[in-house]
Amino acid sequence: MEITVNTKLYAVIGEPIAQSLSPQLHNGLFKAHHLDALYLPIGVKSENLEKLVDGFRIMNFGGFNITKPHKMDIMKYLDGIDPLAEKIGAVNTVVCRDGKMIGYNTDGFGFIKSIENKLGNIHKKDLSILILGCGGAVKSVAMALADWGVKKVIITNRTLEKAANLSDQINETWPGKAEAIPMEESQLKKVIQEVSVIVNGTSLGMPDHPERSPLSKTLLRGDILVYDMIYSPPMTQLLKDAQACGAQIENGLEMLLYQGLLAFELWTGIFPDPILGKNLLVKD
Repeated sequence: MEITVNTKLYAVIGEPIAQSLSPQLHNGLFKAHHLDALYLPIGVKSENLEKLVDGFRIMNFGGFNITKPHKMDIMKYLDGIDPLAEKIGAVNTVVCRDGKMIGYNTDGFGFIKSIENKLGNIHKKDLSILILGCGGAVKSVAMALADWGVKKVIITNRTLEKAANLSDQINETWPGKAEAIPMEESQLKKVIQEVSVIVNGTSLGMPDHPERSPLSKTLLRGDILVYDMIYSPPMTQLLKDAQACGAQIENGLEMLLYQGLLAFELWTGIFPDPILGKNLLVKD
């Protein structure tokens, strides 16, 4: 595209950033809606995060997304934070308007939209979900699920203390909605018999270790939804094992899609057609 003095700039920041599909999505959406805007992938190390944000202010950016590992640290450099993002303690979308930078979290919305039509006859008030991991995206998803009204969010992590801290944070606002358990096979086996959805929020299965899975195949059931927040590769070892067991599977692509569509709406006032967005993400 031709860049003019009026071109509004947006970005996704993280480290690493090369794998992000967000530029593909947002630049396609800007073009489809005839908006003079450009979305850039920008890699930044933690020690340079504040300088980058200052640069965005000087360059009058319209907004930006944040991915690993900056979703929590970014908050200290913003002028305001949406109440749900404040509770979550992580921001993945910033809107720059009227000289102010306001942080939001669209990850939870993205996750919920991506599973709604896959739950069949299960009502959210009867839904128990096991989440593996305690990173920024997990916090977003776990708190959004509690706010949405699920029956129980069960969190497990290699460091039990982190899972317990997240569970306590959730229960402060949504009493009784969360529980933490050790990441031990005996505990997991018992819990997996009671849940309808298993979510991988760890990095196990990403391209650096594609053969690794956070769960033994023997723990999986055929009558559940197994969801991996990872979308590259599209079929992690966990999803391969779950599919072999007959389970319904889903990767993180639709979560990426819907969180991106909400971010786009926060920036432009337009919520794009999800079919258009998905076509942009899966194009060659």
